[in-house]
Amino acid sequence: MTKKQSPEKEDYILEAIRIDTPPKIDGYLEAKIWKLAPAATNFIQNQPDEGKPATENTEVRILYDSENLYVGVMCYDSEPEKIIASEKRRDSKNIYQNDHFQIMLDTFHDLRNGYVFVINPLGAKLDLQVRKEGKLEARLAGPLSPNPNLNISWDGVWRVRSAINKKGWSAELEIPLVTLRFNEHSEEGWGLNFLRNIRRKNEGSTWAPLPRNLLFYKISMAGELKGLKDLKKGLNLQVKPYLLVSNVSQKNEESMLSSKNEIEGGVDLKYGLASNLTLELTANTDFSQVEADDQKINLTRFSLYFPEKRDFFLENAAIFSIGSSEDAMIFFSRRIGISPEGEEIPLLGGLKTTGKIGRFNLGLINIQARAKGEIPANNFTDLRLSKDIFGKSAIGFMMTNRQSKNSGDFNRAFALDGDFVFGESLSLNGYFALTSSPELTGKNWATRLGFRWKSDLWDIYGYYFDIQENFNPEMGFVKRTGIRSALIYTAFTPEPNIPGVKRLRPHIRYVYTTDQDNNLLLSFLHADMIVDFINGGRIQFQRDGKREFLDTPFLIQEDITLPVGMYTYPSWAASFSSNKSRNIWTSIKYRWGDLYGGNGRIITLTAGLRPMPNFTSEISFVYNDIDLPQGDFANHLLRTKLAYSFSTRLALMSLIQWNSDTGEVDINMRLNFIHSPGSDLYIVYNERRLVEGVEGIEIGALDRSIAVKFTYLFNY
Repeated sequence: MTKKQSPEKEDYILEAIRIDTPPKIDGYLEAKIWKLAPAATNFIQNQPDEGKPATENTEVRILYDSENLYVGVMCYDSEPEKIIASEKRRDSKNIYQNDHFQIMLDTFHDLRNGYVFVINPLGAKLDLQVRKEGKLEARLAGPLSPNPNLNISWDGVWRVRSAINKKGWSAELEIPLVTLRFNEHSEEGWGLNFLRNIRRKNEGSTWAPLPRNLLFYKISMAGELKGLKDLKKGLNLQVKPYLLVSNVSQKNEESMLSSKNEIEGGVDLKYGLASNLTLELTANTDFSQVEADDQKINLTRFSLYFPEKRDFFLENAAIFSIGSSEDAMIFFSRRIGISPEGEEIPLLGGLKTTGKIGRFNLGLINIQARAKGEIPANNFTDLRLSKDIFGKSAIGFMMTNRQSKNSGDFNRAFALDGDFVFGESLSLNGYFALTSSPELTGKNWATRLGFRWKSDLWDIYGYYFDIQENFNPEMGFVKRTGIRSALIYTAFTPEPNIPGVKRLRPHIRYVYTTDQDNNLLLSFLHADMIVDFINGGRIQFQRDGKREFLDTPFLIQEDITLPVGMYTYPSWAASFSSNKSRNIWTSIKYRWGDLYGGNGRIITLTAGLRPMPNFTSEISFVYNDIDLPQGDFANHLLRTKLAYSFSTRLALMSLIQWNSDTGEVDINMRLNFIHSPGSDLYIVYNERRLVEGVEGIEIGALDRSIAVKFTYLFNY
């Protein structure tokens, strides 16, 4: 590795070495071939002591051949017996509570988009696609926060082996070039950075230095990977057939369970039209979800947002992103193949093309849905085009179209958007969109203008949002129409010299919303103080003041309706979270205060237990006790998650949920065996059981199913 000095900053450059014989991927780095490559060393802390050298040494080397990129990581540790490693499952977010290592590759060297690969000392792995440097479209930030520019659901095909030894822990990664998108004809190099986290110290250090306030996804501040020449991806063809065999039982009119057997099959095909442009075809599309959604109790009048989990839509999903779940999303892929009531609509097939041509980003989706019941067959199309301009800015266009077969029923949306970055701290963004439907004319547009200023100590964010009554993107997500809303958010993040305290995060948020005639609908002031401890724990205090006008009666509970009128209600909340890297951890949140002319108390309790490295469990309980002039009610939600990892390739997981509103217990159990990279065997059991009396329905199982799903990835 060489380092160059410039008047502004230090440039980090790592040379990749081409090899003819690949190393054995076993995690031990004993092969002499690794010594041919220079090492990235001298990591710098960004947490907790920004700018100081890392307390433990780290070395990273990179090799490559005609098919793969190889990364060797040596994490030295003076106390290897204290390494925290408890997770073996793929894509488990618990990996961030372990010692872990992250690798960022900016394969187009465009300083804004890339891939991140995360590993831990047990060989667990997680991967994600990063777009716009992980720029936040909503208020919250972090690796676990919902953010369309951080596609944590993307699954690349790659291998890793890790090993803990007397010197610390080491790992070897094999990343096939076919997994990545890059420009074959460019020899400018790739953007590159590494991050190591020592969990017991809550220490984060990077190879190319990052300020403490920036996440690892700040690609423009990465170093460079040089030496990559004559990269070829071959035919670049992936074929992935699937077979699904299931038995489904449902309660019939005689309150008996009647069952039927089903066999389904289909195939997905992915072909690299160029090294930076991918065509995906699907036939009898596999949209069966083996993972259930976490249930939520909704005390608002508006729709809840549940993220997309289906494989076909996940790769390069951020290309299609305009807007956010806080207000409106022009395209939301979950609206394809799933009805608003959550019922699956069979899909005949379709295509998707995504990639980059020069400075243009291209996305095209076309899906044909079958007819089901009263829902006719529909075709869904989304065309997205954006262009990178200046340094890290972009402008773009989107068009969506839902067209019903053999009828004049359609829905279309058109949007123009821009994202402008000025320096390292300021960004402006916005969009203008309109929709077209036969039954809705006029008052059909929406616009949003926002800004963000983020410095070492300050994070200031705001937007203005205007959405008319008839704005209706049926392939999108809209929280509420017919409003004008403005938001301002200000946070201050000092790191005081207080024993045990890592950071203070006081912040304040104010929202003001009116209807289209400027009549007040909502005034909301939120003040919050968060104290982050060095050991990973946290305490939080908040005070909310809300003034809300109900313009229509609100059925808050089955037999309780709130009348039209203005409601003013303050509330308070306090919460505590212990160190989640421990074998036993807890969190508690208590909210109390006024609610819609009455008062409410909401308690959320969560506890986690890791009795052994292979087993994790979590139980959470939400209790709502609401007293209103129109009546009192209480509802509860109990959720239990269990996971046992036999190895990094075989895991058993369960999700059991009880919701007092429905009187049901939902059970989802799944065994996942990764029999080869990119290929899975799932055995899934689902049951929905009524446990509380409902008029006309007997207590007992409402439906149950068992399914075996097999996929195999052919790489050419």
